[in-house]
Amino acid sequence: MRHVEEQERLRNATDRSFVGKYLLAFALVIGVLLAFLMAPTILRSKKKMDMTQAISNSKQVYLCLIDFESDHGHFPDDRTAVADPRLHGFQGAASNRYLGQLIAGEYTKSEEIFYAFDARSGRKKPDDNIHPPSNILEKNECGFSYVMVEEKGRKRGLSTGDNGGLPMLAAVLVNPWGSFEKKSYQGRGIYLRVDGSARSERLHMGDQKIVIAGGGTLFDSTGIWGAMKPMVLLPER
Repeated sequence: MRHVEEQERLRNATDRSFVGKYLLAFALVIGVLLAFLMAPTILRSKKKMDMTQAISNSKQVYLCLIDFESDHGHFPDDRTAVADPRLHGFQGAASNRYLGQLIAGEYTKSEEIFYAFDARSGRKKPDDNIHPPSNILEKNECGFSYVMVEEKGRKRGLSTGDNGGLPMLAAVLVNPWGSFEKKSYQGRGIYLRVDGSARSERLHMGDQKIVIAGGGTLFDSTGIWGAMKPMVLLPER
């Protein structure tokens, strides 16, 4: 009798072990399937967060630009780089240099507000090391392109006296003609306007540009720009 009971306990234990292994294998399969099904949703959510952060950062930069304008009469350009000794050298061919005037001029101490995710360079953010001034917005520490204009043969920074609909910051541009990087924000580009409003717009599939009312694109030298010509400065990468 005792032998029979022992065999029965052994058989029950074996059955429970089999059931446990079966349930574990089933749970693993379900987990893998769920992870596979959820991956696109998680990716979309992450891209949306990246875009939201870039928009938020652009608005923080805008507040600094408004303070800068109150002192200099317009946004950073070559004239301000010459007029203020603290801004000497913060000019050139990249947006880093002109936007760096905001830090050099002590309108902010944060490099992080100039961050905008770029799928080409990953998620490395600025190090906030701004001393000495040569460390301000170094290569790969700025995600925004900066827009100035050429008017009557002279290059100048925009101001709040210009058309409020003009873009002054943009992310993520890949060339000065207005083509955006399509992977960073899932086929969308963002830009901040002179009036302080930030926009997120879907990119035209052919050239990855943003089409505006009237059929032109955001950085066409006609349309919203009137007699001015936009001068788009990309970040240094």
